[in-house]
Amino acid sequence: MSIMKIKLPTLRFSVIAFAICQIYASNAWAAKGEAERIAELEKKLEKSLQQIEKLSNRLAELEKISKPASTTVPVATPVNTPDTATAESIAAQSQRIESIEQNLTQISEAANRPPTNLGVPLHGFADVGYAHSTKSASDGRKRGFVLGNVDFYLTPEFGDRVKSLIELNFEYGEAGSLATDLERVQIGYTFSDALTVWAGRFHTPYGYWNTAFHHGAQIQTSIDRPKLVAFEDQGGILPAHTVGIWATGSTRIGEGKFEYDAYVGNGDRIVDGTLDFNAVKDDNSNALVGGSARYRFSGDLDGLVLGAHGFTKRVGSYTADVLNNKTKVNMLGGYLFYDNDSWENIIEYYHFNNNNLGLRGKSNNSWAGFVQIGRTLWGNSTPYVRFEKASLNQNDNYFLSQESGRSYSRQTLGVKYDLNTKSALKIEVNHTNESKDGGEKFNEAKVQLSTRF
Repeated sequence: MSIMKIKLPTLRFSVIAFAICQIYASNAWAAKGEAERIAELEKKLEKSLQQIEKLSNRLAELEKISKPASTTVPVATPVNTPDTATAESIAAQSQRIESIEQNLTQISEAANRPPTNLGVPLHGFADVGYAHSTKSASDGRKRGFVLGNVDFYLTPEFGDRVKSLIELNFEYGEAGSLATDLERVQIGYTFSDALTVWAGRFHTPYGYWNTAFHHGAQIQTSIDRPKLVAFEDQGGILPAHTVGIWATGSTRIGEGKFEYDAYVGNGDRIVDGTLDFNAVKDDNSNALVGGSARYRFSGDLDGLVLGAHGFTKRVGSYTADVLNNKTKVNMLGGYLFYDNDSWENIIEYYHFNNNNLGLRGKSNNSWAGFVQIGRTLWGNSTPYVRFEKASLNQNDNYFLSQESGRSYSRQTLGVKYDLNTKSALKIEVNHTNESKDGGEKFNEAKVQLSTRF
């Protein structure tokens, strides 16, 4: 019967050790998202506790069976000669089991507590490629391999309501020089789903494209952004970035969702033909004010978004530090986005009614827009086509002062092939007709390999 007394505590010790192993095994999930990790730990802990309960019940049954046998002493065995070594062994193992039970309780409590310091995850994008163009180039370069962007972004959060987004981009310009730019630096406070307020440098919320796709090439279907909404240093004629305050939110209306943006920031200026968003203060103390409102459908129209957008600002044009003219810019337009399992369609329209300040009463109307249609085939291939057109009044100082502020039309055809969920191969050709200096027509062919991490 002394053998039975030794085996039962050993069995109980094995049960507790097994439970601890189960708890420690859950640490393999620490790399997952916080919510998912906690849910997995809770499931594993629940299973372990159930197993402990079953084995403990079985252990109790065995102890009940063993007790009568242990008190029955054969007549031939002397009563006054207990097994001292066995008694000491049982006492020692009992103390050890109690210690293990305390550790198990502490581990269980710790497993249910979220981690307090996981650091700040670093994410990024990179792309490389090849380009060929028939466009006249002053330096004679028309073809060759292209080193694209290396883009890093972080999204640290500070408590339940304070969050931030930081995006640092490295890219080579047409002249071959490396440029480093803090594309976005914004800190926000979430009051509710209906209101989050951001401050800093952000993508100006007009249309769909400019806020949906940033400098990481892998996330967008095409290689190039539409010429109309290109970034400022790549010939864009609209303020792709704003330094200021941006309020955004959403609320349920019917089966769908109403979403909005309202922002105020430094007005732009034009320096040597390139739009500059005034990262440090405003050159004319006249703010850029704008907004966007859209409705996101559900049900039979799930995936459809209809919106309207607009902004107003005063823009000065400079040659070096010399002010040439000022323009009051007024834009109003609309956009459509439709995305389901197969289709990705984007339509954006911009109408301008600008005034050359100094010529009171003189207004100039212009318009621009694009349509892009893409369809996913075979699960990983997305052919797409895009049509762009801009009719920009050359009596308007805002467009006349910009190097890219000329009327144009462009047709683009391409295909995106997803190598996996994080990498894509794209092939694209386009034809452009510009009305600059009497007009210029050219063709381009591009290949791009892009990835994210």
